[in-house]
Amino acid sequence: MSRTLSCILSFVLTLSLGIYLLYNSGLIAWLGTASWYQGAFLLISLIAGLGIHFGSRAIKRNPSWERGNESLYILFLLLIWGTLALYSYLLENLMNYGLDNTNLETSLGLTLKGSIIGLIVSILIVWINYSWIAYSQYSKNTIQHLRNERNKEELQYKLLRSQLTPHFLFNSLNTASNLITTNPNQAESFIRKLAFNFNHLIKNGIQHLNSLEQELSIIENYMHLMKVRYGDKVIMEKRIKPEVIQHQLPALAIQLLVENALKHNVASQEQPLKITITADHDQVVVTNTITRKPEQIPSIGIGLPNLKARYKLYGKQEITIEQTPSCFYVYLPYVSHSNSSK
Repeated sequence: MSRTLSCILSFVLTLSLGIYLLYNSGLIAWLGTASWYQGAFLLISLIAGLGIHFGSRAIKRNPSWERGNESLYILFLLLIWGTLALYSYLLENLMNYGLDNTNLETSLGLTLKGSIIGLIVSILIVWINYSWIAYSQYSKNTIQHLRNERNKEELQYKLLRSQLTPHFLFNSLNTASNLITTNPNQAESFIRKLAFNFNHLIKNGIQHLNSLEQELSIIENYMHLMKVRYGDKVIMEKRIKPEVIQHQLPALAIQLLVENALKHNVASQEQPLKITITADHDQVVVTNTITRKPEQIPSIGIGLPNLKARYKLYGKQEITIEQTPSCFYVYLPYVSHSNSSK
């Protein structure tokens, strides 16, 4: 609401109360013949209106107003009621003074009437303001929740799409084809693991969260495929506390970090790539050694940014990334069920 409109409405409120009180007391006709008192009546109505206007603006500038702070609404109620009661008192004294000069007996009771009506009007105004703020806050929260849910689905879709890239599928099928001719027994195991891995990708890629136990199962099957491809060039170690395996993580978070390690490092017999997964009560840490970088790094722009964005949707947790000359560390805090529902 603009300042001008707010000021006009405040003035109209006090003026309307004054006219009603005078009409109820049968003084409208008399006021029409007393020009000096007409100006005084308009002046105190304007002053009271300005008092409500500036007082309410000062209260509403408080950041807690939009959050429905009860004490501010009580103060707002007292401001309007007190101003209207004082206005009624001044109006009664003004009328008494004018009527005394005409030698008429007066017992108007404008203060009491104005206070009662002012209280009713104040409660109504505060109720309307509170209801409007509550509805606005509810609407904002609902819209934000829907946006977050849509963003989660989009991020999950991008993650799943990144895992099912033709490049990964092409390499896996080539590996399977070579194994069929050179080592049929291992080929059968590889194809079964490949099918299991894709099944997990499709099933878990559309979920928001997995338990650490599920994540480790996925990475175990994934690393079986990578072992066929890289052999002893890639070494994985897991240091997991058994009591934390049911803690929650964003789906496929660990596999994404392992894929990044394989993509950004060249593994060799002389300089193998070592990946370590450590899980304690606070977080999961995925560490990989840094070897020589490949000449070309295939990427579709989905990786750590996707994981960071998903963490933001789950609450205040953030992943932490550290790098030394020899190692790359990513710290993944657990996601609680309460945060995941936000």
